[in-house]
Amino acid sequence: MISKNHESISELVTLASVRANHAYSQYDKLVGLTQYESIILYELFTHPRLSQKELVYRSGIPKQSISKGIHILREQGYLEVIPDDQDKRVKYCALTKEGKAYAQKKEAPLLALEMRVIDKLGPDRAELACQILNEWTDLLSAEIANLKEEKQKQ
Repeated sequence: MISKNHESISELVTLASVRANHAYSQYDKLVGLTQYESIILYELFTHPRLSQKELVYRSGIPKQSISKGIHILREQGYLEVIPDDQDKRVKYCALTKEGKAYAQKKEAPLLALEMRVIDKLGPDRAELACQILNEWTDLLSAEIANLKEEKQKQ
């Protein structure tokens, strides 16, 4: 049986997640990017080089969408794919010079907005919010994976 307290906490977290997702979606629309293009640009703007696997893991976005975004940004000359020296199966993504300028234009304003939010919340509260939300997401994802396994067994 679900207690009223559990129910209201569940609703609060769900709505907070939906609202945060909507806020980022509104930003992406404002700057003319798809969600996956924006996340790839953001991640490569803040990390010089990441593999496709790392982009998928960090974002939680399906591999197909990340692949599509990589392809689009590569075609536009904003991204290059570099094979790993040790393992040719691993390909790293990095922004080109044009890609860095493009990411600066599209993602730097978002980073500035996020810094203002962190300043308003305070770094400790902002970090705690992120830790809790990540833990919530990991636990919820594990529960959904368990449910999926149970349904597949039926």
